[in-house]
Amino acid sequence: MENSKAFIIFVSIALFVYASWNFYIFRRITVAAAVPGWYGWALNIILLLLILSFPLTEILSGRLGIIQGILPYIGGFWLGIMVYGLLFAVAIDILRLSDAIFHWFPDFLTADKVKSGRIMLGLVGSFILILLAAGYFISLNPKVREVKIKLNNLPAGIEGYKIAMFSDVHIGALVRECRVADIVNKVNNTEPDLILIPGDLFDENPKHLIEYVQPLKKLNAPDGIYAVTGNHEFYIGVQASRELMADAGIKLLRDETLVIENKLNLIGLDDITGSQQFRQFRKPVTELMIDADANLPTVLMHHTPVRIDEAAEAGIDLMVSGHTHGGQLFPGGHVAYLFYKVFPGLKKFGDMYFYLSTGAGTWGPPVRIGAPPEIVVFVLETQNGTENKGS
Repeated sequence: MENSKAFIIFVSIALFVYASWNFYIFRRITVAAAVPGWYGWALNIILLLLILSFPLTEILSGRLGIIQGILPYIGGFWLGIMVYGLLFAVAIDILRLSDAIFHWFPDFLTADKVKSGRIMLGLVGSFILILLAAGYFISLNPKVREVKIKLNNLPAGIEGYKIAMFSDVHIGALVRECRVADIVNKVNNTEPDLILIPGDLFDENPKHLIEYVQPLKKLNAPDGIYAVTGNHEFYIGVQASRELMADAGIKLLRDETLVIENKLNLIGLDDITGSQQFRQFRKPVTELMIDADANLPTVLMHHTPVRIDEAAEAGIDLMVSGHTHGGQLFPGGHVAYLFYKVFPGLKKFGDMYFYLSTGAGTWGPPVRIGAPPEIVVFVLETQNGTENKGS
């Protein structure tokens, strides 16, 4: 009952924010366009359809039929337009307010306000569309980033051990089998010894994803492929997600410790969504370390970049997370930093290395601006220092 109430409250707040946000953008577009008569009504109808496209995509997920390939893209790109439309609209309104106070606009801008509004709308709209188009093509090409890490207790004979990691694929209406196949091929080409997937592999009800996940079966690593839950696995069903992963040869770790003999320990934590929204018990990292081999380095996966200090104090050597997408759309990365106090990339917390990935897929807008998608390959070594190399 409490979970249902929390869900209803969350959805209500989300709908209120979405409606308010869109009302503001709707008003700014229609006022700036100043289109009379039937043309004005046509513009209103088009804008309303665009506003409804994303909620309809979520409501009709898996039941879209012939429009399955169209509506999610319309809704996704509209979210991108919302983000930058709000930023530009607020900035323009601030400038207009300052002009109302200080009268600093030149005469050619104020002489014909209707014409100036239409020109500004055209310029801003064109810029946003070009920006989103560029971001779409960036999102289609995740880069492989190699990160070399020194581990003092690395066993002899396995220096150069490769751990490939990719997060936040969000397989669904916008990330289908061709995108998944590209990620799989890039991961396999790195010839990893171990593959890690720290959450949000799926984005929709798993029963709608059977065709899309087939390329995952081609992932290949001699020491296995392991994943943890992300918030989206909780939203769509953890058990169904586990079964879909198992069918693809991926083992889901839920507050579990695994010892890869003579190589390393691997700990997989359930996402914090489980304890915060689904009232599940949160197992302490120190308790999970009891089952680890003290003579081996320990790698920990946790989807959301929290519990970092807890992991460092427990003696974890390397922790990997995702979830934030690096903000996905600039300046979203700075907003994410306000919540999690960490930017994407490699960091050091005490003696523990921590890596926050920007992820390999997208959620919402099928676009990445200022936060390119990535596949990370950790190369374990005993030499001094660390270095990053993108490819």
